[in-house]
Amino acid sequence: MIAGLKATLRRPRVRAGLTIAGFAVLALGAVWAIATMDLTWSDLSPLHVLLNLALLTPVLLAVSALSLKVTFGAMGRELSIATSLHTVAAANVAELLPLPGGALVRGAALVKAGARVGEAARVVLLTAFLTLGLTLALSAFALGLLTDPLWHWIAAAALAGVGVVLFMLSRHAAPGYLLAMVAVRLLSLFVTTLRLIVAFAALGTAIGWTEALLYSAAPTVGAAVGIVPAGLGINEAIAAGLATLVSGSSATAFLAVALNRALGLAVGAAMALGGSFWRPRA
Repeated sequence: MIAGLKATLRRPRVRAGLTIAGFAVLALGAVWAIATMDLTWSDLSPLHVLLNLALLTPVLLAVSALSLKVTFGAMGRELSIATSLHTVAAANVAELLPLPGGALVRGAALVKAGARVGEAARVVLLTAFLTLGLTLALSAFALGLLTDPLWHWIAAAALAGVGVVLFMLSRHAAPGYLLAMVAVRLLSLFVTTLRLIVAFAALGTAIGWTEALLYSAAPTVGAAVGIVPAGLGINEAIAAGLATLVSGSSATAFLAVALNRALGLAVGAAMALGGSFWRPRA
C-alpha cells in the first residue's frame, strides 16, 4: 500500500498538481501571515533583506557546493568548485519541477563523473538522511532547551540514526571524509540559522540562536516529506507549527521561511542561468 502511494506521488501529473497546491498554500499562507501581522512594505528592513540576498544566501549555496564536492571526493571522484556550485544551484531550482529534480541532478552529476547508477543513488539517499538526522538532532535539542527536556531524548535518537548512516557511508568513504561530511553540514546549519535570524529581523522581529535553530528544521523536514515538490507551503507550515510550541508568532515564522525560500530561489536561479552560459569543466 505504501509502495503504491509512493509510486502515485512520483507520477509527473500528480506532482504537477501537488506543485500547484503547494504554491496555493504558500500564497494563501503569506496573505494570512501579512494580514495577521498587519505588515506593510515600510515595515521591511531593506538592509537585512540585502544582507540575506547578497551575502548569506550565496554563502549557503557555496557551503552546499562544498558538501557536494566532499561527497564526490568520498567516492574517489573529482569535482571543481565551479561545477559544484552550478550543480547545487540547478538542483535547488529543479526541486520545483514535477519530479524529484534535486536528487536527479545530484545523482546525474555523480554518474557523469564515473559513479555507477546504483552507487550514486545510494550515496545521494544516505547523505540526505545524514542531513536530516543532524538537523533533527539539533532542532530537537533546541526545542528541549526552550520547552520540555524530554525533547533531548528525541535529539539523542536522531544522533543514533546519524551514527547508523555514518556506518553505512563508511562502505564508500574513509573516516576523514565522514568527518568532513558532518562538519560541512554543521556549517550549513549554522548559516541556515543565521539566515533565519536575519529573515526575522527583516520582518521587524528579533529572535535568539536557540529559537532560530529550532526553525532550521523546517526546510529539511519539508523537503524530506517529499509530498509536495520542494516542500512548497510545507516548510512554512512546519515553521508556523513549531512557533506554537515555543509561544512564538506563527505568522512571522511562516513569512521568515517563505522569505528565505524566495531569496534562495532567486540566487539559485541566477547561478544556474549563469552556469548555462558558462559551463565549467568538472
